[in-house]
Amino acid sequence: MKNYKLHTSEGFKDSYGKEILIQKEIENSILDCFKLYGFEYIKTPGVEYIDVYSDNGIQKPDLYNLINHQGEVLALCNDMTASIARFVAANNIKSPAKYCYSADTFRYPRLYQGKSHQFLQAGIEIIEEESKNSDVEAIYIASKVLDKLNIKNYSIHIGSSRFLELLFEDFKLNENLKKEIYEDIEHKDYVSLNEILKNNLKENDYKLLFNLMLKGGKLRFIEKLIKDLDGFKAIDEALYLKNIYNTLKELGVENIIFDFSIYPYATYYTGIIFDIYLENTSKSIISGGRCNVFKSFGLDYSDIGFGLDVNLLTNYVIENNLIDIKQEKYLSFSDDESYIFSLKTNDSFRAQGIIVNDLRLKNLEDVKKYAKDYGYSKIILYCNNSFKLLEV
Repeated sequence: MKNYKLHTSEGFKDSYGKEILIQKEIENSILDCFKLYGFEYIKTPGVEYIDVYSDNGIQKPDLYNLINHQGEVLALCNDMTASIARFVAANNIKSPAKYCYSADTFRYPRLYQGKSHQFLQAGIEIIEEESKNSDVEAIYIASKVLDKLNIKNYSIHIGSSRFLELLFEDFKLNENLKKEIYEDIEHKDYVSLNEILKNNLKENDYKLLFNLMLKGGKLRFIEKLIKDLDGFKAIDEALYLKNIYNTLKELGVENIIFDFSIYPYATYYTGIIFDIYLENTSKSIISGGRCNVFKSFGLDYSDIGFGLDVNLLTNYVIENNLIDIKQEKYLSFSDDESYIFSLKTNDSFRAQGIIVNDLRLKNLEDVKKYAKDYGYSKIILYCNNSFKLLEV
């Protein structure tokens, strides 16, 4: 019989040591950056009524749910955008408003087993009337966060949920067919997608849409697409994205790629969507876009924001040695007579920013071994109300 006391549940893990120190450094840097742009920090409960995260009363399959003592159905925090929308509606917050957060979110993976079920996510929400400026601001701040962390090699993929909807209208696709196409895009099942499009669209329309799912590009790509869309409703959204691209370029944001294969985790996106990928990573580090989540809370507010996967970013930073936590660590060892003296003296070291661990070990040999195993640079050896520093 499995001893559950010694195991973590599937999709969860312990974090400690260097990993958690760097993660906290990253988290603090991100929140400091958000604060400089006028975002107000918000912390919502880790548990909400399940209605906050349900789609039109239908429970999402990725929710972690539980029942409280009153028999009410709750869910672990699944989506910070929805939690913030609930807060705004419940407290009659007026638009415009800007919030930032860092919180653990929980969800069952949709596509793959063996993936994390708990994510530390940091992000922003800009609640104001829909405009090009706020769309630009969200992507610009996302790039600034990565720049602050000294991450240079990343690409920003921008697309639009509205573009695909308009294109489907242009092609006169019915709802069932649209649903099949979206499912294939989500699962990256291009074999099935190719078959569906080939059997249901005119040849030119089929080639246009299928190529959009396979290819992306920069300015030449969108300019060719605009020519190909002459006479289609979707051309307006393509022109809008080109405008966003040009504005970001003027702001010094590079490596922008038009990508219409982006399929966001949430289904409430209504306009621009974007993913940011780090070099040699297959999963986006930042995902965001414009959404209408406030409508389900009775508010006619528009919102754009993004969430950043802090766990994934931490792993990338550690693997590429982008942050080096350098703080001296001393291990203190004292005889009984010098105990009070050692406490006072150790505080004087701490006042200099040095970590001092008063760890009670049996003898000096154990102290030396512990110091070597756990990365201490010096041992403070106390005897007869005096001390000396020993190199490890």
